[in-house]
Amino acid sequence: MTPAPHVGLDGLGRAPHRRRAPSRTTGAAMAAEAATFALASAAHFATGFTDAAIPELLIAAVLGLGSAAVFFQRPHAWGTAAGTTSFAALGTIVGLTIIATGRQDAPDLAYHATILTALAATLIALGGPAGLTRPTEKHVS
Repeated sequence: MTPAPHVGLDGLGRAPHRRRAPSRTTGAAMAAEAATFALASAAHFATGFTDAAIPELLIAAVLGLGSAAVFFQRPHAWGTAAGTTSFAALGTIVGLTIIATGRQDAPDLAYHATILTALAATLIALGGPAGLTRPTEKHVS
């Protein structure tokens, strides 16, 4: 009887895809994005607009944790970076929707549109083909 062929971790005989760790440049972009959310939050706290200040502070903290995972090269840095950046993008979309349908404050609209573009660029950098590699399989005979 012949032994079963080596089956990769994906169960189909293929080597699993593995993500490379995000670059420090991506981590720096995430840190800069987190800093802008912290500044926006501070501005909203200063004017008493806590409905925006609290979510912006939460997004700043989450993005800060994601950038720290990248800078310290944690084992799951890619997943953490993608998750925290996606969280920030979704929160920004919610904020942009609230502003566009309600207050329609031009500086807030401009900030949210700009930071959403930056977050999208970060997500593209995280998901680009350079971030995906296929490890070589070692077969033991």
